[in-house]
Amino acid sequence: MKIESISGCTCDSLTIDGVETINMKITDIKEAIKKLIDAETDLGTIQSILINLVESRGDFEDLGQCDECGDWITKYTLEV
Repeated sequence: MKIESISGCTCDSLTIDGVETINMKITDIKEAIKKLIDAETDLGTIQSILINLVESRGDFEDLGQCDECGDWITKYTLEV
């Protein structure tokens, strides 16, 4: 399986084995993602994927600003 991602100017493209993902069935894309996840061994990468999904699909909550450092504290909750 060969995946290519190209971005810039008007050249945005995401292909799997030479087929644009926009022209693929969602089930085929999910299968490619599953293969990538199954092959991944880096915990940080797996955590980043999980965070991305939770932040894009979960419920957002603003927990306020830290009085000591000024950072904003946010929470995302996703029930599957």
